[in-house]
Amino acid sequence: MKEEVITLSQKEITKHSIIKDLLDGKLKNKEAARLLNLSVRQVIRLRKKVKRDGIKGVVHGNKGNVPCIAILAPVKKTILNLYSNTYKDYNCSHFKETLEEEHGISVSREFIRTLLLNANLRTKSRKRPKHRARRDRMPREGLLIQMDTSEHDWFFGRAPVASLIAAIDDATGEVPYALFVDSDSTVNNMQVMRELILNKGLPAAFYVDRASHFKTTRHSSYSVNLTGIYEPTQIEMALSEIGINLILANSPQAKGRIERLFKTFQDRLLKEMRVMGISNIKDANKYLHKTFLPKYNSKFAISPKEAAPAYRPLPNHVDMDAVFSVREERTVMADNTLSFKNRIFQILPDGRRYSYAKAKVTVEVRLDSTVYIKYKEYYLNVKELKTVSKPDRMLNTLPEPITRLLQKYPVQKQKSDIFTLQRG
Repeated sequence: MKEEVITLSQKEITKHSIIKDLLDGKLKNKEAARLLNLSVRQVIRLRKKVKRDGIKGVVHGNKGNVPCIAILAPVKKTILNLYSNTYKDYNCSHFKETLEEEHGISVSREFIRTLLLNANLRTKSRKRPKHRARRDRMPREGLLIQMDTSEHDWFFGRAPVASLIAAIDDATGEVPYALFVDSDSTVNNMQVMRELILNKGLPAAFYVDRASHFKTTRHSSYSVNLTGIYEPTQIEMALSEIGINLILANSPQAKGRIERLFKTFQDRLLKEMRVMGISNIKDANKYLHKTFLPKYNSKFAISPKEAAPAYRPLPNHVDMDAVFSVREERTVMADNTLSFKNRIFQILPDGRRYSYAKAKVTVEVRLDSTVYIKYKEYYLNVKELKTVSKPDRMLNTLPEPITRLLQKYPVQKQKSDIFTLQRG
């Protein structure tokens, strides 16, 4: 029978020698514990093992075995290949989550960081620490919604630069709604607010910057210079109508949560869309709403201090299409028509009033570009008239011989609005 060979380290030899003296009565438990830098309970257990198993009692049971947490070489190679070929711009936390969700590989973030550093695929960051002062979160969900726009190369040059309008709840960090758009305009910001309200309810306040679509800041008007009173913006009027406050931030640092959100999105969302091959706003919004936001909110949103949300239910009588519309005032002309953005609208008879000549009406342009005309508290029946271009109107007023001559020869418009004949 082949004898078993046991290899001991110097530390294990010393441990066995002390435990042997303990068994021989040369040492007490407290003295052996002090020599081995162990507790008395550990020494008692160790003495029992040596008494039962002999010299094997000082050897750890897992010695010579591959640890269950050891990562095999093929797995390490797979991780390195995935990072080099597909996820080279992901940070370690994002890469760890992607490995678990997409490839079924579960490893720690520190293991990934060390593996990438040893393979020279990452370098140690030496960022100077920043001084930070934390502001307490709002206690209830829906009390304060921070909202802003990030204009960025979201498609890595595969499409024109787009803007992402996003909102984040100050209490929970949840992103209730976000939208990729072509520009940071009044209509696009209204669309985000409208969808957020329809999905969650009426928040107490929106916290925004001082962009012109949120706050009028023009100083050219004499009345403004004398009184200091500005006309409310379209968004201010809409939010005031449904009882939502609009709070203006004095600096980007004041709305730090939304600024940090964009930093995270520009790191994670941008790279995930690259991996998915997304190169237009429509597909980006589809991925954002169906995949990215649910995943982001489930991972990063936290519970508020108070469970009861501050969102108010939307009253049934509120027409959200009318609230979030761009409104302008016009005066009706003598023939019961009005002009708006180079379009002519004819007011039809309705039995309420004999004529609307010289009446002040409100033109509402909804988010879907449809036009409604309102007088006081009710909407008017209108018909859009087919407009005639200026050259055609001029031709219709010319004598018949000149008209025939102009029809025979093409007409070319010059920069000075003078119409000349083209010689054949």
